[in-house]
Amino acid sequence: MSFYPGRPDAGSRTLPSLRKLVPALSQRQRARLRPWLMALAVAGGAAALAALALHQIPLRARIALEADVRARFSNAPVLAIGDSITYQAAPRSLCGEEVLNAAVPGDKIDDLVSRAGSLEAHLQPARVVIAIGANDAVKPTHSIAEWRTLYREIISRFPGSQLVLVEVNPVEQGRSPYADMLDQTYVAQQNAAIRAIGAETGAVVVPAPQSVSTTDGIHPSRAGALLWRARLFSAACR
Repeated sequence: MSFYPGRPDAGSRTLPSLRKLVPALSQRQRARLRPWLMALAVAGGAAALAALALHQIPLRARIALEADVRARFSNAPVLAIGDSITYQAAPRSLCGEEVLNAAVPGDKIDDLVSRAGSLEAHLQPARVVIAIGANDAVKPTHSIAEWRTLYREIISRFPGSQLVLVEVNPVEQGRSPYADMLDQTYVAQQNAAIRAIGAETGAVVVPAPQSVSTTDGIHPSRAGALLWRARLFSAACR
């Protein structure tokens, strides 16, 4: 990608002198002002380069980086973590409390394990909504026993938080061949594991719906996102 600083004829012109920019100032004042102007120019150039570098980062990695940065400066008492479904559907507030949505599209359970400790350390949330699993059900690489162990590891990173565990959504049949990529038997096993972990830990469990409204068989439509939130509110805000 090329980075073009100005109009096509910009290279044929010279910058105006400091004297022309600030003609009313004395030579001594201009001398004092020059380092500040240079510093501003350097800072502006650095900011432009940083923005360009950020733009080059793949979207998924950029979303994860932004979530980590927001966690460092947020006081939100509720943290939502998960995949693209969570990223699209998680509400801005839950039970009257602000939610930091740190979900990352494409995340699998391994990704969440690696990020959970950092998010907890920065945010120290009172409540954590965990909604992960759809990507793990696409050609599963973990046995359900391994997946259950990793899920428990995520929970262990939030020892002082109230947990809300969201079951994996079913697919919407007939919407897209993409939906056929999910192993529905594996999804049923994931949800059974989530219910069992919820019973063991006393966590709130948000049951999967019988049917969903999606844009492609997997990702929620506007109505699907509203349904996802309604189920979350119903279970968590009793």
